[in-house]
Amino acid sequence: MSRLTVGLIGTGLMGRTHARGWGTLPGVLTHVYAPDERTQQFAAEFGLQPCAELDELLERVDIVDLCTPTPTHRDLTVRAARAGRHIICEKPLALTLDEADEMISACRESGVRLFVAHVLRFFPQYRAAWERVQAGAIGEPRVLRLSRIGAPPTPGSWFHDESQSGGVPLDLMIHDLDYARWVAGEVGTVYAVQSRQEGRVMVQATLSHRVGAISLVEGGWAAPQGVFRTALDLAGTLGVIEWNSDAPSPLRSHGPPPPPPSQEGASLPALAGDPYAAELEHAYRAIGSGTPFLVEPEDARAALALSLAVRRSLETRQPVPVEDT
Repeated sequence: MSRLTVGLIGTGLMGRTHARGWGTLPGVLTHVYAPDERTQQFAAEFGLQPCAELDELLERVDIVDLCTPTPTHRDLTVRAARAGRHIICEKPLALTLDEADEMISACRESGVRLFVAHVLRFFPQYRAAWERVQAGAIGEPRVLRLSRIGAPPTPGSWFHDESQSGGVPLDLMIHDLDYARWVAGEVGTVYAVQSRQEGRVMVQATLSHRVGAISLVEGGWAAPQGVFRTALDLAGTLGVIEWNSDAPSPLRSHGPPPPPPSQEGASLPALAGDPYAAELEHAYRAIGSGTPFLVEPEDARAALALSLAVRRSLETRQPVPVEDT
């Protein structure tokens, strides 16, 4: 695989997270651009070359790593694609399906690749649980319970403007909506409810999968500052896999133990690793070798469609169909 260089756009929280993640591939991340005064300091901290203009960055790298607010994704992706640069884009792909389609089409027409960073697929516990489902450990999935609850965004954050961030369904819940589809397949209908009180939001959604499974997904900006909790519970015809972020065991399943060795349940050993580094290395190597992504653009579009269905259901207070993906 030839050595490709990466330019980072964005110096916020996800920009910093990605900059650290690229550390597993020393020397690959070379440039950074952001239209604010933080660029110089950020570049010095991570040993990067700061770019004064976007075109300067596009001229100097092979891959653009896009870590900017969601409303900017379409224009920056289209511009990078037309410059012949591959793109890694933070989730969600876009705010609307029309924007997503424009981004996917621009990359296809320019012959460049688009990877959307749905990082949950790279979290060790979630990846291990998915692999066990694929291996038949729980039989046919029937009821999935997924939860993700954190503190509200800081005061003044652009996330509070839900016309820009998409709110809980697009910013937070989209992780578990994508995971539910990854585990149990396409979704026919979505029904969602929410509770709002004093700046805190909780959303619960029921997904009816076309194979007959049901996913119960909750997400919320509702925890105290500094608290973030996630959980999964995957029940099938032969057993259950469960995990939560407070549990001492990283993942536990109940049902027939896999031989060998014989054991009660099937507790995994400690699972470690940086999922952000793992997703970036995966995307980088897939681009360089031409191999498939674990998250293709169509998967990111489908996750967006689910999030938008949740929002429509909240608005109409009715079950809504999910656009065919």
